[in-house]
Amino acid sequence: MKKILGILFLSLLLGGSSFAGVEEVLKEIKKNKDLVMGFKNVKFLDTSRKNIWEINNADILKSEKETRKHVLKIVNKADNYPVRLGDQSLRFEVRHGDGWGWDKENDRERVELKICCINKKINWTAWSIYLPKDYNVVFPIRTMLGQFHNDGDNPPAFTFENQGVLIPGSYWLEVDRYVGGNNNNPKLLIDQKDMLGKWTDMLVNAKWTNNKDGFFKVWVNGKLKAQHIGMTQEKMDDMLFHIGIYRSFLSRTSGPDPTQIAYYDEIRHAKSCKKLKLKDLGYSCKEIESQN
Repeated sequence: MKKILGILFLSLLLGGSSFAGVEEVLKEIKKNKDLVMGFKNVKFLDTSRKNIWEINNADILKSEKETRKHVLKIVNKADNYPVRLGDQSLRFEVRHGDGWGWDKENDRERVELKICCINKKINWTAWSIYLPKDYNVVFPIRTMLGQFHNDGDNPPAFTFENQGVLIPGSYWLEVDRYVGGNNNNPKLLIDQKDMLGKWTDMLVNAKWTNNKDGFFKVWVNGKLKAQHIGMTQEKMDDMLFHIGIYRSFLSRTSGPDPTQIAYYDEIRHAKSCKKLKLKDLGYSCKEIESQN
């Protein structure tokens, strides 16, 4: 009887419009090849730590489920949600007041997933992002939609942001000064009008090192759009990959700030472009790697 009830519960969970909570998503994403590929081999430098997808603010899990049931879901194409390939995608939502613990105390709101560690010499990371046509830009609040962040005290080395320093909207790459970048001179990757209501395919090839021969290259929809040459991390740093919505400097507006929703799909990681299997997304690694 218990087995039958368990099957019925699972059927209801999978057959509904989404996985209905953060905990359920964290359990499912570990094995869901429709959403993520290739992260099983990434590890902490400290091998005693477990390599799993985590919510980037554990205080979310300490809060009432009813107050955060909207923040993170796995949604289905069958229910008319945007999906890049396959049947499912990840849906992130940040509403006014979605700050927990440290974030709430420090002028921030966020819902992010993270995984460690992607800094094993040279590797490739890909993801697809979808912003709805009615997506809200909350500039001059700073909104990050992806990060490559160290596990130490430094700020994120590479961030993908929903604004330039003085320009609202669009998708920009900011390289932090601690790896030789310029925080006041981000690189425009794709214009807002070319992004809303469409899937944008992101691809990063990085050599993780504290030496000058490092690099961090970014392709958007198969076209090389930005590259940083030089140091990419401090020695012995663990570098983590983040996806989701993270907004800071909330006090720059009088509030309340509008809701933001973003979808992610086809989140992949590999030692080579070929192993990312980008052909199903419509790209040729030969063509990608020929771009300089």
